Amino acid sequence: MTTREKIKAVLNSQDSAYQIQQMTGVNSSIIIRLRNHTRSIDHLTLNTVEKLEKYFDYHVKYNQSQTPASVELSYFRHRLINLLQELYEIQQAKAESDDARPDERAMTAAIEQLFNDVITDKLELEQLERIYQNAIGHIEKPTLN
Repeated sequence: MTTREKIKAVLNSQDSAYQIQQMTGVNSSIIIRLRNHTRSIDHLTLNTVEKLEKYFDYHVKYNQSQTPASVELSYFRHRLINLLQELYEIQQAKAESDDARPDERAMTAAIEQLFNDVITDKLELEQLERIYQNAIGHIEKPTLN
């Protein structure tokens, strides 16, 4: 699947422009203009293209092939994506710093692969969600509003 096809799939998904913005950092107005055909995919920055492509790889493709079995699993998956994205961004900043350790780029690549593996493997995701549910135990569960 080409990058252009991935971006079109993101735009054609049921996800709101706001949701895509929250997950990618791409402004919702850009998503809306792309959906309304008042902006062309050809005029996106490389950074925006990469963010939308990652969103497809980690979210749209997963949702097309496997719908989470429950609201709780869906909530957990969404939270896990956000936390792994934060971890990846922190690691990426470390790798790009002037005083980076020699293996920082390798660790960034490893985290990116971990992110991809966990988010696309439904069985692994369900196992992690069970661990989460056991650990949360007596703590008040977050609302799913």
